[in-house]
Amino acid sequence: MSTRYIDENGDEYEEEFEYEEVEVEVDEDGNEYIIESTPIKSGTFIPSGTNFLDNGSTAKPIIFDIGYNPPPSSSQQHYQNDNGQEYDENEDTSTTIRQQQQQQQQQQQQQQQQQKQQQYQHQPNGYTSPNRTIRNIEYEDSENNAPPVAGDEDEDEEVEYEEDEEGKVDDEIEPILKYNRLGHGITEILKKDSASCMAIHPKFLVLGTHWGSVTIHDFDGNEIKRYDTQNSTITEIVIDPKGDYIASCSEDGKVVINPFDKSGEQFIYNYTRPITAIALDPEFANKNTRQFVSGGKQGQLVINSKGWFRSKETVIHSSEGPIYAIKWSGIFIAWANDLGVKIYDCSTNTRIAHIPRKEGSPRGEMYRCCLCWEKPNQLIIGWAKSVEVIQITEKVDMATGHTVKIAQIMNQFNTKYWISGIAPFAEELVILGYNDATTIDGQDDPSSMSATPKVLTNSSTSNPTSPNITGAWNQGRVDGASKPSIHIVSRKTNSSITTDNLSVNGYQHYKATDYRLDYNTDESIFYIVCPKDVVAAKPRNLDDHLTWLMEKLKYDEALDAVERDIKTIKSLPSTKIKEVGERYIDYLLVKKDIRKAASLCPKICQRDPELWEKWIYRFLKLGGLQPLCQYIPIGNPSLSCAIYEMFLNHFLQNDPDSFLKTVTEWSPSLYNIQAIIAAVEDKLSRQYNETIMIALAQLYTYDNNMEKTLDIYLKLKSGNVFDLITRYPELLSNSIQNKIILFIEYNQSEAIKLLVASTDRIPIPVVVSQLKDRKDFLHSYLHTLFLKDPHIASDFHEIQIQLYAQNECDQPIKPGLLINFLKNSGHYSLEKALEECSKKELYEEMVYLLGRIGNAKEALNLILDKLGKIKDAVEFVEQQKDEELWEYLINKSMDNPLYISELLENIGSNVDPIKLIRLIPEKMEIQDLRDRLVKILSDYNLQMSLREGCREILKSDCVNLEEALVDSLRMGRVVEDLTKCATCCQPIILPRPDSSIVLYFCNHTYHSRCLKSNDSTTTATNPNQPQNQQQKQQQQQQQQQQQKQKQHQGLEVSFSNCPICVQSSQTKISKFNSRKIGQ
Repeated sequence: MSTRYIDENGDEYEEEFEYEEVEVEVDEDGNEYIIESTPIKSGTFIPSGTNFLDNGSTAKPIIFDIGYNPPPSSSQQHYQNDNGQEYDENEDTSTTIRQQQQQQQQQQQQQQQQQKQQQYQHQPNGYTSPNRTIRNIEYEDSENNAPPVAGDEDEDEEVEYEEDEEGKVDDEIEPILKYNRLGHGITEILKKDSASCMAIHPKFLVLGTHWGSVTIHDFDGNEIKRYDTQNSTITEIVIDPKGDYIASCSEDGKVVINPFDKSGEQFIYNYTRPITAIALDPEFANKNTRQFVSGGKQGQLVINSKGWFRSKETVIHSSEGPIYAIKWSGIFIAWANDLGVKIYDCSTNTRIAHIPRKEGSPRGEMYRCCLCWEKPNQLIIGWAKSVEVIQITEKVDMATGHTVKIAQIMNQFNTKYWISGIAPFAEELVILGYNDATTIDGQDDPSSMSATPKVLTNSSTSNPTSPNITGAWNQGRVDGASKPSIHIVSRKTNSSITTDNLSVNGYQHYKATDYRLDYNTDESIFYIVCPKDVVAAKPRNLDDHLTWLMEKLKYDEALDAVERDIKTIKSLPSTKIKEVGERYIDYLLVKKDIRKAASLCPKICQRDPELWEKWIYRFLKLGGLQPLCQYIPIGNPSLSCAIYEMFLNHFLQNDPDSFLKTVTEWSPSLYNIQAIIAAVEDKLSRQYNETIMIALAQLYTYDNNMEKTLDIYLKLKSGNVFDLITRYPELLSNSIQNKIILFIEYNQSEAIKLLVASTDRIPIPVVVSQLKDRKDFLHSYLHTLFLKDPHIASDFHEIQIQLYAQNECDQPIKPGLLINFLKNSGHYSLEKALEECSKKELYEEMVYLLGRIGNAKEALNLILDKLGKIKDAVEFVEQQKDEELWEYLINKSMDNPLYISELLENIGSNVDPIKLIRLIPEKMEIQDLRDRLVKILSDYNLQMSLREGCREILKSDCVNLEEALVDSLRMGRVVEDLTKCATCCQPIILPRPDSSIVLYFCNHTYHSRCLKSNDSTTTATNPNQPQNQQQKQQQQQQQQQQQKQKQHQGLEVSFSNCPICVQSSQTKISKFNSRKIGQ
C-alpha cells in the first residue's frame, strides 16, 4: 500500500510498504489512529502515535477509513466463521485487527438495533409516509449465476409491502420502475473484482473497478472491450457525447483517455496526487485542443489542453480542499469542493456562481457530491441530504450595460436519507438513497427549504465545514446500513412518490460512497452501481403495467389498456389480448360473475373456434350456457354442430323463450334441423307450450314445410304469415283458400288486402261463400273490392247495399259509404235499393234514389220535411236545373220565415234576389233579414269591384307589353364586316361609303341606294325561283315600295318592309291559295 510522508520542508512524498500488524485506537471524537506498527520493508515509517495531514506538517493522528474494504488479492481468500466474523486463510484469528473491528461493529450494531426496535417497530427499512409507497424489490438476475456475496442473507426473500398507518398493505399505487441485475461479463468481473464507478452512453456502458480495469459492455452486461492502463481504483469515468473517447481517472493520479476505436489516439497524464473527478469538453472529439478538466485531493481544478508540442495545464481554482465532482455541459463547468459547488463560464473564463454548503454539513469526502446537468443551463445538485436545482440565466447589468450570467436556486429541499446519486426523470427526480442509523432516526425533514429562487454569487466566503462534526461520520459508517433505496421525488411537492428498497448483493457492507447512480438520457434507464452488483432500473412499459394490473385483479383496466394499444401504437403482440382476457374470464368465473364473463368471450376468443369451444365447455360445467348464448359466433367462425345443438337442447328443456329466440336468430345450417324438430315434437307431445309451437313453426320453415308453418301461425294467430305468403304465393291456393275465416281473424285488414289483390288465385265467389256467416268480414271484403274496382264484384252489389245499409244503422266508423256506393255503382235495382233505404230510414240515400228515379218533388219534400236542410235543398234544385222546381222551393218556403232566411243566404246567383224579396209576405218577421240583405248588396258590390279590377289589370298588361315591344324594336343590331347586301351582294360596309345601311328586324341588310333605286332592275330575289316568277315578284315589290314610302329619320328614303321577307310571305300565301283551290 502507499503511505504519504512529509519531509522537513513540508513537501509530501509517498512510499510503498506493508504492515504485518497494526494496532488502532479511537479517540473521543471517533477518529482512529495508529499507535504501533511493524514495517516489513525498510524505509522511513510512521513513528508510533504520529501522523500527518494533507495540508500541513504538524503531526496529528491519520484518520483512516476503516469501512473501506480493498479488493481481495488472488492469493488471499476471506471467510466468515459461525459468528459472521471475517478471517483470512493465512491469518491468526485471535490476533488480527479485523476481529477486533468486527467485535466493535457487532456491539454497535446490537445497540443500534435495540434502539431501532424500541422506536421504530413498524418501520423496518426507514420511514413510511401515507402519501407514498415503499417497496422491497427482488429483481431477476440477467443470468442464473449471480455473484455470491458472503453475509447477504436477503437474496431469496419474497417481495414485501410496507404497511401504512392503518396496518394495511399500501400496494394500490403502481410501481414506476422495474429492476434487473446486469450479468454476463459484469458478473464475471465482479466475482474477482469490485465496481467503483460507471459511465453510460446511449450505445454502451463503461465500468470501472477497484483493480484499475475499465471495461466496455453492452446493455445486457456482455463485455465488448477492456482497458488495463491503470493500477488502482478507478474514481471516475466519462464518455464524450459521440462515444469516441472514454476518459478515466484513478487514485494513483493517472488520467487515461482511451479511444473507442483502435484508430484513435490515446492520451495518458500522470499527476502526483489522486485524481477523483474528471470531465471532457463536450466538443472533445471535434476540437484539436482535446480539452478536459480534472481535480482531486490536491485541491486544484485544472483544465488540460493539447498544444503543438506538449499539453497545457491551466489551474482555474484551488485552495478550497479536494475536488469531489466535476460536470461539464456546454460552456459551463460545475465542480464541488469543501466549501460548496461552483460554476465556471468557459466563454468568459470567469466563475459565475458559488453555491455554499449548509452549516453543519458532514465532511465532503463522507458523502459523494452528485452533480447532474439536466439542461445546458440547469444543474441539479445532490449532496448529503440536500437537493438543489440551479438555473443559469442572463441579465443586463444596470451599471455597465453588459449582459451577465447569474445562477439562481430554483428549488431546494432536504431528504431523510443520504444521497448517493441523483438524475432527472421527466417531471420528477430519481434519487439513490442510503439509510443508516442517522437516517433511520429521522432527524431531517423532506420538506422544501425554499420555494423562492435565490440568486447565487461567485463568492466563497461562506463558513467552511466544521472539522468537529465527527458524530455524523461514525453514524454514517457501515454500522446499521440497510438496503439502498430508489426514490422518485415530485418536483412540485418535493416529496417521494414511490420508494423502492433494493436487495443488492452485500449491501450490509457498504457505505453511502460505495453506491453510484448513472443514467441513460436517451431511454431514461438508471444504473445503480455498488462494489458487487450493477442493477438497471427502467420505466415500466405497457407489458409491466398489464402484469401489475392483473396481479392487483384490475382486469378491466388491463383489458382497456390492451385495446388502446391495439388501436394506436400496436406495441403488444396480437396474442396479448387473449392472454389477459382468458385470465380475466377465469377470474370472473371463479367469482361466479358468469354474465360478465360471457360478455368478454367475443372480445377474447375472436375467431378462434378451439378457444371458443374450450370456454363453452367451461361455462357448461358452471351452468352458464344461457348468458353465453347471445355471444357465441354464428358466422365467422362457425363452431361444430354439437355445440349449437347442445345450446338448443338446453334451452328447449329449461327456457322456451330463449329457445325461440335462438332458433329465430341462428342460421339453420349451424345444426341438424330434423334432429331438433324431432326433439321439439317429442317435447310438445308431453307438454304443450305456445312458445315452443312458434319455434316449431320456424323450424318447419327452415325445413321447407310451409303448410305446417302456416297452420301453426293461423292457429296461434302469431308469426309472420304475410311474409311467408309473399315468399311462397302457392300457399294462397293450397292452404289459405280453405281457411279464409282463420286467415282474416289473424289480421283482418292485411288479410283482406291480400285477398282482394289475389282474386286470380282465390276467386271472389269462394271468399263470399265462406264469409256468408261473417257479415262484418264480408262487408269489409266487398267494400275493399269496390274501392279497387267498382265493377269487379258487380254480381254482389245488391248484397252489398244491404251490408252498407246495416253498417249505416250500426254506428258506422265511416258514414256516407252507402251514398258513395249508390252514386258510383250502376249494378243494382233502384227500386230495391229505395226499398232497403226506406226500411232503414236512410233519407239522404232516399233523396238520391228519388232524384235518379225522377221524383224530384218528393225528394225535395224529404229534404225539407225530414232533413230540414234548406242548403241541401238549394243544392238539390241546382243539380236538377229545373225552373219549376225553383218556384216550388220558393213557394214552399214562403210559409216558413226560417226557410226564407236560409234562401236569402244561399240562393246566390241562381235566382234574382229581387224576385225572392218581392214574394215575401208583408209583415212576416224574418230572422236576420237585414244581415241577409246587406250580404246580398255586399256580394253585388264585390262582383262589380272584381270586374273593375280585372279590367284595370288587363289594361296595364297591354300597356306594359306594348312598351316592351317598342323597346325591343329600338335596340341596336350588330353588323359584321363580312355581312353583304342582300341586293347587290357587295360588302355592306364599303371603304368609301356612298350610301346608308338599312337593317331589318329579320337581319337582312341592304344599301339604301340598292333599295331606293327605282330605275335599277336589280331586286332581291330568290335564286331558286324561276325567272318569270322573279320578275313578277320584282314588279310587285316595286309597287309596294311606291305605295308605302315614308320618311325615315337618319335616311333619305323610308323602307318599311324587307323585300326578301315580303316576297317570301307572298310566295307562301300564293302556294297556300293554290293548294286550297286545288282541293
